[in-house]
Amino acid sequence: MNKENILKYLVPVVAVIVLLESIMLMTNLQNNKVQTKPVVVKPSITVVEPTKAVEAVYDIQLTEDKGKVMVTMVGQTDRKLDSVDIYVKYDTSQVDVSNLMFDKKLPSPAFSKISTLKGMVVANFLISNPTGLSLTAGEKLNVMTFNIKPKATGPISFEISTGNAAKESVTMIVENGTSKVLPFKSNKLTVNTSL
Repeated sequence: MNKENILKYLVPVVAVIVLLESIMLMTNLQNNKVQTKPVVVKPSITVVEPTKAVEAVYDIQLTEDKGKVMVTMVGQTDRKLDSVDIYVKYDTSQVDVSNLMFDKKLPSPAFSKISTLKGMVVANFLISNPTGLSLTAGEKLNVMTFNIKPKATGPISFEISTGNAAKESVTMIVENGTSKVLPFKSNKLTVNTSL
């Protein structure tokens, strides 16, 4: 037999074998089909425990008397501090702020400013003493005072800033030794003015 005759018979035989194997494979797949049961997904319920309210270590109080705003810190426990950064927000269209002064118990501020651009009164104190600035429970520290002059009649608000979207202008009280930022609470001061 020559090669041409072999190819004449071989090609159809191979084709028939491939066809038969394909049929057998399909039949086996259908017979051995994996029986799947519908999967029931139970909704998972996550129970979130209510977080315990963090107890404030300091109370930052804003008060006003005869056109002067006072920012006072009152300690709830005995602590020593490494730094105090205070940011007070106000509306520059309603009031002018001037004459920023600080408590003598504090060192001169590393930075202080009345920002009419941001509507913010800023004072950053860094305590250089290695043992920190000591404040006992109930002790009051008059952090700063400033004068206000209303531009319009009506309520003017002042409040302690806890930061903006860019995490700037954040009021912080940092503990000596641990470098922990201590929790605080504060009030919003509203002054009703008339021209």
